[in-house]
Amino acid sequence: MKSSKKIGLVLSGGGYRGIAHIGVLKAMEELDIKPDYISGTSAGAVVGALYAAGHSWKEILKLFTNIELFSIHHFAMHKPGLFDGKKLANQISSFFKEDSFESLNIPMFIATTDLLEGKTQFFYNGKIVIPMIASASVPGVFSPVEFNNYLLCDGGVTNNFPIEPLLVYCDKIIGVYLNSLEEITKEDLKTTKSVLDRSYKIARVRETKAKFQDCDVLISPNDIGQYEVFSKAHIDTLFELGYREAIQKLSVMPFVTTK
Repeated sequence: MKSSKKIGLVLSGGGYRGIAHIGVLKAMEELDIKPDYISGTSAGAVVGALYAAGHSWKEILKLFTNIELFSIHHFAMHKPGLFDGKKLANQISSFFKEDSFESLNIPMFIATTDLLEGKTQFFYNGKIVIPMIASASVPGVFSPVEFNNYLLCDGGVTNNFPIEPLLVYCDKIIGVYLNSLEEITKEDLKTTKSVLDRSYKIARVRETKAKFQDCDVLISPNDIGQYEVFSKAHIDTLFELGYREAIQKLSVMPFVTTK
């Protein structure tokens, strides 16, 4: 399928749920839908950057399957956080022919959170590996990343659905959101942690939903909220959730014409 319109792809955060993004890429490949621009945060930044660098969905899935984020070799030393994301830089940089946004096949925007200013900081030129790692550096789990006079962490803290750059450049936008609220009962909210966690999720989802109206197609599997963001236990299921939802939604895209 081909279109003369510029198509943007926005990929949310979601930890290992980001494997569903890879399923979406497989569906897009089968339907011959190619984004002209990509914007991503956290897991969406990693998947999007690898895809923009020219890797196939199969290669990206293999990386997510094999990489060990929580390795003893990545422990943070004298830094706030359990793991040091910068220690992944050498491992990840090998997947890019050059450490630069300019070397990508598809223009890419990466959303991070600047802890000092308390706002979203987008990166789209210069070095790409460190901003990508910073975008996925969940506070408390990974140490903040110092880069270009910023102190950066997970882009999802301030912007879990970074659609804003695409509104400038794209005629049509495909959105992939992997943080829908799962159904729970009062029995699930018996601890302080459970209430705080639920409150945080509600606030983040509510803020993000306002952006959905700017998407021409929104891919958000209903059941994905039940899967843990830091668990690799359901890789195949997450991939299939993304793939099936994308096939269903993208095969009826009104702005794509058959070859």
